[in-house]
Amino acid sequence: MGGSQTQVLTHRGLPDGMTRWDLYGLLVKAAKHFGLTDTMLKYLRFAISRTQDQDYAAGRICALWPSVSETASQLEADPRRIARAEARLAELGFIVKSSAARCRRYGVRSENVIRYACGINLAPLVDRAREIEAAARKTCFEKEEAKRLRLHIPKLLERVRTSGDASAEEAAEVILPSRRPSRIWRYARLKEIADALEALIEKFADASVAVEMSDRCDADVAPREGRKTNSKRSSRGQPDPRLSPAQFCILASPGFEDAVRQYAPPGAPPDWRTIPAAAKDWAQVRGIPAGLWQRQVDCVGPEKAAICLLVADRNAERVSSVHQVDDLRRAFLGLARNTAARGSALHGLIGELQGLRRQLHASGTMPDASGHAPRSGGEIAAQMAGEPSLRSRQRRLPEATGQVFREMSEGAE
Repeated sequence: MGGSQTQVLTHRGLPDGMTRWDLYGLLVKAAKHFGLTDTMLKYLRFAISRTQDQDYAAGRICALWPSVSETASQLEADPRRIARAEARLAELGFIVKSSAARCRRYGVRSENVIRYACGINLAPLVDRAREIEAAARKTCFEKEEAKRLRLHIPKLLERVRTSGDASAEEAAEVILPSRRPSRIWRYARLKEIADALEALIEKFADASVAVEMSDRCDADVAPREGRKTNSKRSSRGQPDPRLSPAQFCILASPGFEDAVRQYAPPGAPPDWRTIPAAAKDWAQVRGIPAGLWQRQVDCVGPEKAAICLLVADRNAERVSSVHQVDDLRRAFLGLARNTAARGSALHGLIGELQGLRRQLHASGTMPDASGHAPRSGGEIAAQMAGEPSLRSRQRRLPEATGQVFREMSEGAE
Protein backbone atom coordinates (compact mmCIF):
# COMPACT_ATOMS: atom_id res chain seq x y z
CA MET A 1 0.00 0.00 0.00
CA GLY A 2 3.11 2.16 -0.30
CA GLY A 3 1.79 4.29 -3.17
CA SER A 4 -1.56 4.89 -1.45
CA GLN A 5 -0.21 6.10 1.87
CA THR A 6 -0.14 9.73 0.73
CA GLN A 7 -3.08 9.53 -1.66
CA VAL A 8 -4.85 12.83 -2.28
CA LEU A 9 -8.54 12.58 -1.40
CA THR A 10 -10.48 15.71 -2.25
CA HIS A 11 -14.21 16.26 -1.92
CA ARG A 12 -17.14 18.14 -3.50
CA GLY A 13 -17.47 20.66 -0.67
CA LEU A 14 -20.25 21.41 1.79
CA PRO A 15 -23.64 22.60 0.49
CA ASP A 16 -24.09 26.37 0.30
CA GLY A 17 -24.78 27.89 3.69
CA MET A 18 -23.61 24.87 5.69
CA THR A 19 -20.56 25.18 7.96
CA ARG A 20 -18.43 22.40 9.42
CA TRP A 21 -20.14 22.86 12.78
CA ASP A 22 -23.55 22.75 11.15
CA LEU A 23 -22.48 19.41 9.74
CA TYR A 24 -21.47 18.20 13.19
CA GLY A 25 -24.81 19.33 14.66
CA LEU A 26 -26.63 17.31 12.00
CA LEU A 27 -24.49 14.29 12.86
CA VAL A 28 -25.52 14.56 16.50
CA LYS A 29 -29.20 14.66 15.54
CA ALA A 30 -28.86 11.71 13.16
CA ALA A 31 -26.51 9.70 15.40
CA LYS A 32 -29.02 6.96 16.14
CA HIS A 33 -29.92 6.68 12.45
CA PHE A 34 -26.30 5.97 11.49
CA GLY A 35 -25.43 3.96 14.60
CA LEU A 36 -22.93 6.48 15.94
CA THR A 37 -21.87 6.00 19.56
CA ASP A 38 -20.87 8.76 21.97
CA THR A 39 -17.22 7.87 21.46
CA MET A 40 -17.59 8.18 17.68
CA LEU A 41 -19.28 11.57 18.05
CA LYS A 42 -16.51 12.78 20.36
CA TYR A 43 -13.94 11.58 17.85
CA LEU A 44 -15.69 13.36 14.96
CA ARG A 45 -15.92 16.56 16.99
CA PHE A 46 -12.20 16.33 17.68
CA ALA A 47 -11.48 15.62 14.00
CA ILE A 48 -13.55 18.58 12.80
CA SER A 49 -11.89 20.86 15.36
CA ARG A 50 -8.49 19.95 13.90
CA THR A 51 -9.55 21.19 10.45
CA GLN A 52 -10.21 24.71 9.16
CA ASP A 53 -13.19 26.25 7.39
CA GLN A 54 -11.36 26.48 4.06
CA ASP A 55 -10.74 22.71 4.13
CA TYR A 56 -14.44 22.24 3.37
CA ALA A 57 -14.36 24.10 0.05
CA ALA A 58 -14.84 21.99 -3.08
CA GLY A 59 -11.65 20.41 -4.38
CA ARG A 60 -9.75 20.76 -1.09
CA ILE A 61 -8.28 18.09 1.15
CA CYS A 62 -9.99 17.81 4.54
CA ALA A 63 -7.79 15.68 6.76
CA LEU A 64 -5.93 15.41 10.06
CA TRP A 65 -2.90 13.38 11.09
CA PRO A 66 -2.55 13.08 14.89
CA SER A 67 -1.67 9.59 16.08
CA VAL A 68 -4.13 7.37 17.92
CA SER A 69 -2.32 7.93 21.19
CA GLU A 70 -2.33 11.72 20.73
CA THR A 71 -6.05 11.67 19.94
CA ALA A 72 -6.73 9.47 22.97
CA SER A 73 -4.80 11.86 25.17
CA GLN A 74 -6.76 14.85 23.88
CA LEU A 75 -10.05 13.06 24.49
CA GLU A 76 -8.93 11.48 27.76
CA ALA A 77 -9.86 8.05 26.47
CA ASP A 78 -8.27 4.62 26.12
CA PRO A 79 -6.20 4.41 22.87
CA ARG A 80 -7.79 1.05 22.10
CA ARG A 81 -11.22 2.65 22.30
CA ILE A 82 -10.13 5.40 19.90
CA ALA A 83 -8.67 2.82 17.51
CA ARG A 84 -12.00 0.94 17.53
CA ALA A 85 -13.91 4.18 16.92
CA GLU A 86 -11.69 4.99 13.93
CA ALA A 87 -12.13 1.50 12.51
CA ARG A 88 -15.92 1.64 12.92
CA LEU A 89 -16.21 5.11 11.36
CA ALA A 90 -14.22 3.83 8.38
CA GLU A 91 -16.61 0.87 8.08
CA LEU A 92 -19.61 3.22 8.20
CA GLY A 93 -18.11 5.33 5.42
CA PHE A 94 -17.49 8.57 7.30
CA ILE A 95 -13.69 8.63 7.19
CA VAL A 96 -10.89 7.09 5.15
CA LYS A 97 -7.56 6.01 6.60
CA SER A 98 -4.92 7.17 4.17
CA SER A 99 -2.03 5.57 6.01
CA ALA A 100 -0.92 2.03 6.70
CA ALA A 101 -1.74 0.49 10.06
CA ARG A 102 1.67 1.13 11.61
CA CYS A 103 2.78 4.03 9.43
CA ARG A 104 3.51 7.40 10.97
CA ARG A 105 0.82 9.94 10.21
CA TYR A 106 1.84 13.25 8.75
CA GLY A 107 0.68 16.01 6.44
CA VAL A 108 1.64 19.36 4.97
CA ARG A 109 -0.41 22.57 5.18
CA SER A 110 0.88 25.52 3.17
CA GLU A 111 -0.81 28.93 2.98
CA ASN A 112 -3.76 27.49 4.94
CA VAL A 113 -4.28 24.75 2.34
CA ILE A 114 -3.52 21.07 2.94
CA ARG A 115 -1.19 19.94 0.16
CA TYR A 116 -1.14 16.27 1.15
CA ALA A 117 -1.95 14.19 4.19
CA CYS A 118 -1.22 10.72 5.47
CA GLY A 119 -3.72 10.05 8.27
CA ILE A 120 -7.48 10.42 8.58
CA ASN A 121 -9.34 11.92 5.62
CA LEU A 122 -12.84 13.41 6.08
CA ALA A 123 -13.77 13.56 2.39
CA PRO A 124 -16.52 10.88 2.74
CA LEU A 125 -18.05 12.82 5.63
CA VAL A 126 -18.15 16.05 3.62
CA ASP A 127 -19.57 14.36 0.53
CA ARG A 128 -22.39 12.82 2.60
CA ALA A 129 -23.53 16.18 3.99
CA ARG A 130 -26.88 16.11 2.15
CA GLU A 131 -27.55 12.55 3.25
CA ILE A 132 -26.73 13.45 6.84
CA GLU A 133 -29.00 16.50 6.64
CA ALA A 134 -31.90 14.40 5.33
CA ALA A 135 -31.35 11.80 8.06
CA ALA A 136 -31.34 14.53 10.72
CA ARG A 137 -34.64 15.92 9.41
CA LYS A 138 -36.16 12.44 9.36
CA THR A 139 -34.99 11.82 12.91
CA CYS A 140 -36.49 15.11 14.14
CA PHE A 141 -39.76 14.35 12.34
CA GLU A 142 -39.97 10.88 13.84
CA LYS A 143 -39.19 12.28 17.29
CA GLU A 144 -42.07 14.77 17.05
CA GLU A 145 -44.39 12.15 15.55
CA ALA A 146 -43.52 9.71 18.33
CA LYS A 147 -44.43 12.38 20.87
CA ARG A 148 -47.75 12.96 19.10
CA LEU A 149 -48.52 9.25 18.83
CA ARG A 150 -47.87 8.68 22.52
CA LEU A 151 -50.67 11.18 23.16
CA HIS A 152 -52.89 9.92 20.33
CA ILE A 153 -52.83 6.18 21.11
CA PRO A 154 -54.62 6.54 24.50
CA LYS A 155 -57.43 8.35 22.66
CA LEU A 156 -57.70 5.46 20.22
CA LEU A 157 -57.80 3.00 23.11
CA GLU A 158 -60.55 5.06 24.72
CA ARG A 159 -62.58 4.93 21.50
CA VAL A 160 -62.23 1.16 21.49
CA ARG A 161 -63.27 0.97 25.15
CA THR A 162 -66.33 3.18 24.69
CA SER A 163 -67.47 1.23 21.64
CA GLY A 164 -68.78 -1.44 23.96
CA ASP A 165 -67.49 -4.20 21.68
CA ALA A 166 -65.79 -6.92 23.72
CA SER A 167 -64.08 -8.37 20.66
CA ALA A 168 -62.58 -5.00 19.84
CA GLU A 169 -61.26 -4.61 23.39
CA GLU A 170 -59.69 -8.05 23.25
CA ALA A 171 -58.02 -7.23 19.95
CA ALA A 172 -56.72 -3.94 21.38
CA GLU A 173 -55.26 -5.88 24.31
CA VAL A 174 -53.31 -8.01 21.83
CA ILE A 175 -52.05 -4.94 19.97
CA LEU A 176 -50.85 -3.17 23.12
CA PRO A 177 -50.99 -5.46 26.18
CA SER A 178 -49.58 -2.89 28.60
CA ARG A 179 -51.89 -0.11 27.32
CA ARG A 180 -49.05 2.29 28.17
CA PRO A 181 -47.58 3.85 25.01
CA SER A 182 -45.58 6.24 27.19
CA ARG A 183 -43.05 3.45 27.67
CA ILE A 184 -42.48 3.01 23.94
CA TRP A 185 -39.95 5.30 22.31
CA ARG A 186 -39.42 3.86 18.84
CA TYR A 187 -41.43 5.75 16.24
CA ALA A 188 -41.83 2.68 14.01
CA ARG A 189 -43.40 0.69 16.84
CA LEU A 190 -45.72 3.54 17.87
CA LYS A 191 -46.87 3.99 14.28
CA GLU A 192 -47.47 0.27 13.96
CA ILE A 193 -49.65 0.33 17.08
CA ALA A 194 -51.58 3.43 15.98
CA ASP A 195 -52.22 1.99 12.50
CA ALA A 196 -53.40 -1.30 13.99
CA LEU A 197 -55.79 0.49 16.35
CA GLU A 198 -57.12 2.68 13.52
CA ALA A 199 -57.82 -0.44 11.46
CA LEU A 200 -59.46 -2.05 14.49
CA ILE A 201 -61.73 0.95 15.07
CA GLU A 202 -62.67 1.00 11.41
CA LYS A 203 -63.57 -2.69 11.55
CA PHE A 204 -65.53 -2.72 14.80
CA ALA A 205 -66.87 0.83 15.15
CA ASP A 206 -70.58 1.16 14.72
CA ALA A 207 -70.92 3.59 11.84
CA SER A 208 -74.71 3.70 12.00
CA VAL A 209 -74.75 7.04 13.84
CA ALA A 210 -72.54 8.66 11.22
CA VAL A 211 -74.57 7.14 8.39
CA GLU A 212 -77.83 8.30 9.91
CA MET A 213 -76.46 11.79 10.50
CA SER A 214 -75.13 12.12 6.98
CA ASP A 215 -78.23 10.67 5.35
CA ARG A 216 -80.50 12.92 7.40
CA CYS A 217 -78.43 15.93 6.46
CA ASP A 218 -78.51 15.03 2.78
CA ALA A 219 -82.23 14.43 2.84
CA ASP A 220 -83.07 17.61 4.75
CA VAL A 221 -81.72 19.88 2.04
CA ALA A 222 -84.11 18.38 -0.51
CA PRO A 223 -87.62 19.92 -0.92
CA ARG A 224 -89.97 18.79 1.82
CA GLU A 225 -92.88 17.87 -0.40
CA GLY A 226 -92.99 14.14 -1.05
CA ARG A 227 -89.55 13.70 0.44
CA LYS A 228 -90.03 10.20 1.86
CA THR A 229 -91.64 8.67 -1.18
CA ASN A 230 -89.23 10.39 -3.57
CA SER A 231 -86.15 9.19 -1.68
CA LYS A 232 -87.34 5.61 -1.77
CA ARG A 233 -88.29 5.83 -5.39
CA SER A 234 -84.95 7.36 -6.35
CA SER A 235 -82.90 4.72 -4.57
CA ARG A 236 -84.82 1.71 -5.83
CA GLY A 237 -85.55 0.56 -9.32
CA GLN A 238 -83.61 3.40 -10.94
CA PRO A 239 -79.99 3.57 -12.06
CA ASP A 240 -77.67 5.71 -9.95
CA PRO A 241 -77.62 9.28 -11.30
CA ARG A 242 -74.26 10.98 -11.83
CA LEU A 243 -72.90 14.34 -10.82
CA SER A 244 -71.12 16.27 -13.51
CA PRO A 245 -67.80 17.91 -12.61
CA ALA A 246 -69.54 21.30 -12.70
CA GLN A 247 -72.18 20.08 -10.25
CA PHE A 248 -69.45 18.65 -8.02
CA CYS A 249 -67.76 22.06 -7.85
CA ILE A 250 -71.05 23.81 -7.04
CA LEU A 251 -71.55 21.56 -4.03
CA ALA A 252 -67.94 21.32 -2.82
CA SER A 253 -66.72 23.29 0.19
CA PRO A 254 -64.44 26.23 -0.72
CA GLY A 255 -61.26 24.38 0.23
CA PHE A 256 -62.27 21.21 -1.57
CA GLU A 257 -63.28 23.16 -4.66
CA ASP A 258 -59.91 24.92 -4.71
CA ALA A 259 -58.14 21.55 -4.52
CA VAL A 260 -60.25 20.21 -7.39
CA ARG A 261 -59.54 23.22 -9.59
CA GLN A 262 -55.80 23.02 -8.88
CA TYR A 263 -55.76 19.52 -10.29
CA ALA A 264 -57.58 20.54 -13.47
CA PRO A 265 -55.42 21.01 -16.59
CA PRO A 266 -54.43 24.65 -17.24
CA GLY A 267 -57.27 26.51 -18.91
CA ALA A 268 -59.63 23.52 -18.67
CA PRO A 269 -62.48 22.78 -16.22
CA PRO A 270 -62.23 19.90 -13.73
CA ASP A 271 -63.21 16.44 -14.94
CA TRP A 272 -63.65 12.99 -13.46
CA ARG A 273 -60.09 12.05 -14.35
CA THR A 274 -58.65 14.68 -11.98
CA ILE A 275 -61.33 14.97 -9.27
CA PRO A 276 -60.44 11.62 -7.59
CA ALA A 277 -56.78 12.66 -7.32
CA ALA A 278 -57.78 15.96 -5.73
CA ALA A 279 -60.16 14.11 -3.40
CA LYS A 280 -57.37 11.79 -2.25
CA ASP A 281 -55.20 14.76 -1.25
CA TRP A 282 -58.10 16.62 0.35
CA ALA A 283 -59.00 13.53 2.38
CA GLN A 284 -55.55 13.53 3.96
CA VAL A 285 -55.80 17.27 4.63
CA ARG A 286 -59.08 16.60 6.45
CA GLY A 287 -57.55 13.85 8.60
CA ILE A 288 -58.62 10.71 6.73
CA PRO A 289 -55.71 8.22 6.71
CA ALA A 290 -54.43 7.20 3.28
CA GLY A 291 -55.08 3.53 4.01
CA LEU A 292 -58.70 4.18 5.02
CA TRP A 293 -59.25 6.27 1.88
CA GLN A 294 -57.83 3.60 -0.42
CA ARG A 295 -59.96 0.86 1.12
CA GLN A 296 -63.12 2.85 0.45
CA VAL A 297 -61.98 3.61 -3.11
CA ASP A 298 -61.48 -0.11 -3.65
CA CYS A 299 -64.97 -0.72 -2.26
CA VAL A 300 -67.10 1.94 -4.01
CA GLY A 301 -64.78 3.30 -6.72
CA PRO A 302 -62.88 6.61 -6.92
CA GLU A 303 -65.85 8.66 -8.17
CA LYS A 304 -68.26 7.62 -5.43
CA ALA A 305 -65.53 7.90 -2.80
CA ALA A 306 -64.97 11.50 -3.89
CA ILE A 307 -68.71 12.18 -3.62
CA CYS A 308 -68.85 10.64 -0.13
CA LEU A 309 -65.98 12.89 0.90
CA LEU A 310 -67.80 15.87 -0.59
CA VAL A 311 -70.87 15.15 1.56
CA ALA A 312 -68.93 14.51 4.76
CA ASP A 313 -66.78 17.59 4.16
CA ARG A 314 -69.84 19.82 3.61
CA ASN A 315 -71.58 18.43 6.69
CA ALA A 316 -68.49 19.08 8.81
CA GLU A 317 -68.71 22.76 7.86
CA ARG A 318 -72.33 23.18 8.90
CA VAL A 319 -71.35 25.10 12.03
CA SER A 320 -74.07 25.58 14.68
CA SER A 321 -76.44 23.37 12.73
CA VAL A 322 -78.31 20.26 13.84
CA HIS A 323 -76.84 18.58 10.76
CA GLN A 324 -73.22 19.28 11.64
CA VAL A 325 -70.88 16.26 11.59
CA ASP A 326 -68.36 16.30 14.43
CA ASP A 327 -66.19 13.41 13.22
CA LEU A 328 -65.55 13.80 9.49
CA ARG A 329 -63.60 10.55 9.28
CA ARG A 330 -66.43 8.48 10.73
CA ALA A 331 -69.00 10.30 8.62
CA PHE A 332 -67.01 9.56 5.47
CA LEU A 333 -66.61 5.91 6.44
CA GLY A 334 -70.33 5.56 7.18
CA LEU A 335 -71.29 7.21 3.89
CA ALA A 336 -68.93 4.98 1.92
CA ARG A 337 -70.34 1.86 3.52
CA ASN A 338 -73.90 3.04 3.03
CA THR A 339 -73.17 4.01 -0.57
CA ALA A 340 -71.75 0.56 -1.24
CA ALA A 341 -75.06 -0.89 -0.01
CA ARG A 342 -77.64 1.63 -1.22
CA GLY A 343 -75.95 4.48 -3.08
CA SER A 344 -77.70 7.05 -0.84
CA ALA A 345 -75.13 9.87 -0.77
CA LEU A 346 -75.68 10.88 -4.36
CA HIS A 347 -79.44 11.14 -4.06
CA GLY A 348 -79.11 13.70 -1.27
CA LEU A 349 -76.86 15.86 -3.44
CA ILE A 350 -79.34 15.68 -6.29
CA GLY A 351 -82.05 16.83 -3.91
CA GLU A 352 -79.87 19.77 -2.93
CA LEU A 353 -79.29 20.78 -6.54
CA GLN A 354 -83.00 20.48 -7.24
CA GLY A 355 -83.74 22.68 -4.24
CA LEU A 356 -81.32 25.30 -5.51
CA ARG A 357 -82.89 25.10 -8.95
CA ARG A 358 -86.38 25.64 -7.51
CA GLN A 359 -85.23 28.67 -5.52
CA LEU A 360 -83.63 30.20 -8.59
CA HIS A 361 -86.76 29.46 -10.62
CA ALA A 362 -89.08 30.89 -7.97
CA SER A 363 -87.01 34.06 -7.74
CA GLY A 364 -87.14 34.60 -11.49
CA THR A 365 -83.38 34.29 -11.83
CA MET A 366 -83.29 30.87 -13.48
CA PRO A 367 -80.51 30.73 -16.09
CA ASP A 368 -81.72 31.29 -19.62
CA ALA A 369 -81.28 28.95 -22.58
CA SER A 370 -77.79 30.25 -23.21
CA GLY A 371 -76.71 28.92 -19.81
CA HIS A 372 -75.91 32.34 -18.29
CA ALA A 373 -77.13 33.05 -14.80
CA PRO A 374 -77.92 36.60 -13.67
CA ARG A 375 -75.46 38.02 -11.17
CA SER A 376 -78.01 37.79 -8.38
CA GLY A 377 -78.20 34.03 -8.81
CA GLY A 378 -75.12 33.58 -6.66
CA GLU A 379 -76.68 35.67 -3.93
CA ILE A 380 -79.80 33.54 -3.98
CA ALA A 381 -77.72 30.38 -3.84
CA ALA A 382 -75.85 31.84 -0.88
CA GLN A 383 -79.12 32.41 0.99
CA MET A 384 -80.36 28.84 0.83
CA ALA A 385 -82.09 27.93 4.09
CA GLY A 386 -80.06 25.70 6.35
CA GLU A 387 -76.92 25.88 4.18
CA PRO A 388 -74.18 27.83 6.02
CA SER A 389 -71.38 26.52 3.81
CA LEU A 390 -72.95 28.03 0.69
CA ARG A 391 -73.93 31.17 2.56
CA SER A 392 -70.32 31.74 3.59
CA ARG A 393 -68.98 31.38 0.07
CA GLN A 394 -70.85 34.27 -1.58
CA ARG A 395 -69.74 33.14 -5.02
CA ARG A 396 -71.26 33.33 -8.48
CA LEU A 397 -72.56 30.19 -10.11
CA PRO A 398 -70.53 29.01 -13.11
CA GLU A 399 -71.77 29.80 -16.60
CA ALA A 400 -72.76 26.17 -17.05
CA THR A 401 -75.32 26.48 -14.23
CA GLY A 402 -78.28 26.49 -16.60
CA GLN A 403 -77.17 23.30 -18.29
CA VAL A 404 -76.38 21.72 -14.91
CA PHE A 405 -79.87 22.31 -13.57
CA ARG A 406 -81.55 21.19 -16.80
CA GLU A 407 -79.58 17.95 -16.62
CA MET A 408 -80.60 17.43 -13.01
CA SER A 409 -84.27 18.09 -13.71
CA GLU A 410 -84.26 15.64 -16.61
CA GLY A 411 -82.25 12.92 -14.92
CA ALA A 412 -83.42 12.96 -11.34
CA GLU A 413 -86.86 14.42 -10.91
